[in-house]
Amino acid sequence: TPYYHMKPTFLMGLSALALAATASADVTINVTGATAFRSAALNSIKAKFTAGGNFQYAHDKTAGSLTSSTRSIFVGTFPGISGVTTIRCTFTGSVEGIRALTLAPASDPSPPTYLPSSVIVTAAAAGGGETVSVSSSGATTATSDIAFSDVNTPATPYTSGSFTTDKVGAIVFTMMTNEGSTITNVTSQQYRALLTQGFQPKSLFTGVLADTDNVFAVGRNDASGTRTTALAEIGYGITNTVNQYFANTTSGNTITQLKLADTSATYASTVWGQNIAGNGGYASGGSVATAFGLTSASAQVVDETGAEIQAAGPIALITWLGVGDAATAKTAGGVLCGFNGVTLDLAGTSNTMSATDKAKITNGAYTAWGWERIFRRNSASTDVRTAYSAILAEAATAARIGTSGIATSEFAVGRSTDGGTVAP
Repeated sequence: TPYYHMKPTFLMGLSALALAATASADVTINVTGATAFRSAALNSIKAKFTAGGNFQYAHDKTAGSLTSSTRSIFVGTFPGISGVTTIRCTFTGSVEGIRALTLAPASDPSPPTYLPSSVIVTAAAAGGGETVSVSSSGATTATSDIAFSDVNTPATPYTSGSFTTDKVGAIVFTMMTNEGSTITNVTSQQYRALLTQGFQPKSLFTGVLADTDNVFAVGRNDASGTRTTALAEIGYGITNTVNQYFANTTSGNTITQLKLADTSATYASTVWGQNIAGNGGYASGGSVATAFGLTSASAQVVDETGAEIQAAGPIALITWLGVGDAATAKTAGGVLCGFNGVTLDLAGTSNTMSATDKAKITNGAYTAWGWERIFRRNSASTDVRTAYSAILAEAATAARIGTSGIATSEFAVGRSTDGGTVAP
């Protein structure tokens, strides 16, 4: 098989690029981490390949849905790196991303798996030849090189690595309730009470004693930066266990059963060694968003074994969700809530944060946010360092961050730690 060498000034033929992608890629770089920031990360990587020339890419979603994919792969010319560059992405969670940089795949209890270049079948094009809906069955473990995270290493048990890290921007979160619920605001104390028991009467959130229907906590597993940020922000303690549920079965747009998170691999919390019933949660914000676009006027509630806790009846759900996923849930009927009495305009008719919303965040009135960071090992190769710097520069712009967060340069306030005091 001949070797095809690509220069940035040469547009490689379609067949040559296909051969290079499957047989002789010069460098492969693996990117993992935060699901809440994957849209900005993927758009940034794609933009760099677009600048390099003809390229191909594949992902596990439908056409045009790259930014919601869990696994993706790009092959082509990356500015500043000689030859053919392959960048593979798997977004599993912020804490899990830091773990993947700290531990070798063989030592990682749940290492990210990456797609092989063989999944790419669409010919190269200037804007990228897109192969869609690829199966993850061929994905394999590999050493991760770059990770995005909503939290810094002190908020994880993986503090021994020697990393370079930079702030990309801020990721913004919101409290949310599901379609049909009338809850409008959630305070830190209310959310702590909810997570401690797993459910509370609706009257706790409305102040109306007649509101006796139960409200249940739904959320992410402990590999999630979204969860870690929430527990830090509300003063719950990031290592303390929670009680959360998930929508087990649905019929149309209706949740028919809510189940206490079990200890299966699908919902397990393994980061802090606390894989017990209730402490697990969803693996991605997108899955939570789907659940919050569903009504729950008659849902049975069961424990982790399936034994009934509460007969079918009206319930409501509450979660903490990144605004990008929250906007998706809102389109499906979910309801955004205020946090500690401050409500974003996003909760109204718009699906994007307004200038007023951004002012509330960047000036300190709204504190449901955390710094988004990008990490690499200090021992990284020259090619990884080049890719890291290029992706950082692209992702840190307001245009790439989009509606998921805010550029660091826009802030008049800051915080030194996850959940720390917000002040000028």
